Amino acid sequence: MWRIDLSACDETGGGELLSSDERARAERLVGAKARARFRRARISLRRLLSEYLQVAPAELALEYGEHGKPRLVSPGAGDGAADAPPFFFNLSHSGGLALCAVGQLGEVGVDIERIRPLSYPGPLARDHLSPEERRLRSDWETEAARPEFFRIWARKEALLKAAGLGLSRPLDRVDTIRGELDGRSWWLTDVFPGEGFAGAVACARRPASMRRWSWP
Repeated sequence: MWRIDLSACDETGGGELLSSDERARAERLVGAKARARFRRARISLRRLLSEYLQVAPAELALEYGEHGKPRLVSPGAGDGAADAPPFFFNLSHSGGLALCAVGQLGEVGVDIERIRPLSYPGPLARDHLSPEERRLRSDWETEAARPEFFRIWARKEALLKAAGLGLSRPLDRVDTIRGELDGRSWWLTDVFPGEGFAGAVACARRPASMRRWSWP
């Protein structure tokens, strides 16, 4: 698991590493800060993957699933690429931080959320949390409940991203207590990116351990 400080990422020359669709997605975002953070997250992702796979960042080919989950077109380069072990990754960013999960145990999903004020905390909890999750506390409409709300939200998105489903499922049907989605069990754990953030990672199989690094 990599924690990426987007404010410290060097964007110099990085624009040339991005594909045309990544550059187009950045330009569609509203606000210069949002565009810069998207570019830096994708540049960092390519540089990280290039270190693992020993492929030039610009040569990494990505494709997208039905709900937008990125994956490598090929796990490596060269004559032995077809025999290389599978390689899974996922990226999420919020505010000035990003999380990138990489591994070889199966599909992985990660989410990071900046803990921020909510306009309608009570209705959001009612509409998007499962009955079991809502019973975890009785004060969802208060400021004190915000960290817990975003912790659960990050777990839901991590599960959905691991399954390649995006936000295509009603969130109140995503079971973050047991780590289940559509009857399938996932390994799911919280990640603590930093003060004011919540994060989570889900994987098809339980890893023996999860190592954490910072980038850059």
